[in-house]
Amino acid sequence: MRVAVLCNYPFPEGLAATTRIRTYLKGLVEYGVSVDVFVYNPGAEYSSEKLYLNNGVTAEGIPYHYPGGKMYSKCQLVRVIGNLFFNKWKTIFCMYKMTKQERIDALLIADDSLPLLYLAVPFCRLVGIKPVFVTDEFPIPIRVYLKEKIPYVKRFAYDIILRLTGSAIFMTEQLSQYYNANGKLRSYILPTITDTSRFSDSLEEPTGRKYLCYMGNMELSKDDVINIIRAFSRLAARFTDVDLYLYGAPSIQDRDRVVIEIAEQKLSERVFLKGKIRYSEVPGVLNNAHVLVSAQPNSKRAQGGFPTKLGEYLATSNPILLTDVGEISSYVKNGVHVYMVPPENTIAYAESLAYILDHYSEACAVGLKGREYVCQHHDYKVVSLGLLKFLEEITDSK
Repeated sequence: MRVAVLCNYPFPEGLAATTRIRTYLKGLVEYGVSVDVFVYNPGAEYSSEKLYLNNGVTAEGIPYHYPGGKMYSKCQLVRVIGNLFFNKWKTIFCMYKMTKQERIDALLIADDSLPLLYLAVPFCRLVGIKPVFVTDEFPIPIRVYLKEKIPYVKRFAYDIILRLTGSAIFMTEQLSQYYNANGKLRSYILPTITDTSRFSDSLEEPTGRKYLCYMGNMELSKDDVINIIRAFSRLAARFTDVDLYLYGAPSIQDRDRVVIEIAEQKLSERVFLKGKIRYSEVPGVLNNAHVLVSAQPNSKRAQGGFPTKLGEYLATSNPILLTDVGEISSYVKNGVHVYMVPPENTIAYAESLAYILDHYSEACAVGLKGREYVCQHHDYKVVSLGLLKFLEEITDSK
């Protein structure tokens, strides 16, 4: 079998979505599947790399291509049109050339952009590739503007193109019910997938002070970092040997809000913005943390998603504190694998964090149970095998 992924995420380095794609494709490669990643708009940091076809550029055995590149022009309108349309067309043409050389059986369209879907899905049908819609969040404006629903016309457009697509991979049951309410799609639920082997190597013992660690994109509409800071402020005077590290690359606006909150809580010498780190650095930072923390607000967006970081957190064996939102409690259990508190409740978050620090040996035992759980149920080899069986079923039936 040959499987390709079409996306707008930088690859092989990026945020949660990139990590998910890289992890399940690594598993498919180990099961003998030929794979490719096509990034139609990889971002400014990759604009100088001209990766087209058959150039041997791979990450963990996964070839990746940037056929669209960036549209450069002195005219802003030309740049906008180029990046909206030209890159997509050029990427589709690139895939057409590749499938003429060696058949692509399934194309995972990991993007909910309607213009892309209306271009890629008919192309797949025309050349005999099985299209598969892949999503891990509700569409805009729910995930960006925190609305409760999308316009009727947009919802109708999704219904039409997804009916033509026929197959989908969802991160949660909520997303499956949202996009597949009529049951017309053949779907697969892929909640979290983790390359646990990345976290099993022996690492150097941490030097310096203990730290609580948050890692994510620090998008405040998605991750309630402010709640974490406020909870820590309630404990900072008592636990003077522990700091809070925040890893991520937020927008300027979100970063400013975080900096102001740190200053208001008088925590400038205890809370540190560490920025974005490379994929290879993640295991060391997470493994050496004293406690791993995460928080999400109670929103429609959180109901549909599932924190990719949770799998990586679990793989470290460290104590974990997070908020109980979405479908998290359908998988991990409070006090068994992790510690969970209600969302947007600073007092409850602070109390649970204090309990972990006061009963650290007990919390470490919970962390070990968490690693056992993620290795057994959500390791990339386990999840990718289920994904492979799903792809075999849908490609055999076309």
